[in-house]
Amino acid sequence: MPRTRCPGFVIPAFTILAVVACDDGKAKVQQIGKKIDQTVERLDRDEAATHLAAAKDAVAKGLEPAEPCTWATSATADGAGESAKPTVAELRRLCSLDVPLGRATRATTQAEAARAEQPDAPSLTECSSDEWPKAKQRLDRDHASEPRWTELKARWAKVCSGA
Repeated sequence: MPRTRCPGFVIPAFTILAVVACDDGKAKVQQIGKKIDQTVERLDRDEAATHLAAAKDAVAKGLEPAEPCTWATSATADGAGESAKPTVAELRRLCSLDVPLGRATRATTQAEAARAEQPDAPSLTECSSDEWPKAKQRLDRDHASEPRWTELKARWAKVCSGA
């Protein structure tokens, strides 16, 4: 007769049943449950911190933190434990403000450099940047009153609108 293997959950299930059967099993199960919760909480914190550090590093280098920002909008980030929530919130702010602000800043800097080279040009190719309208839409929607954004919009208008 062929031997069959037990599903992976059978042995742990029997172990838990044996512990529960003990007089003080309930206390032990609760203690184990608390340790599991603490471990999950620590893992959530560590994962959020890792993504935040990677995003900050990418932004500092002028790169797009695609993976960390994708994670920030995921169900995993939404379900992170309480102790991870401040880090997740900081990551989300970085992704919604600093990343598009970096794009808009690069577009503005390029337009300013082009205007410096061609002060009398009626229009500049750099003022037709694809980066600017995408960043502008997102920043106007999510961070319209952010001082860094309002200052950058004024710089853009001065260079690209002749204002």
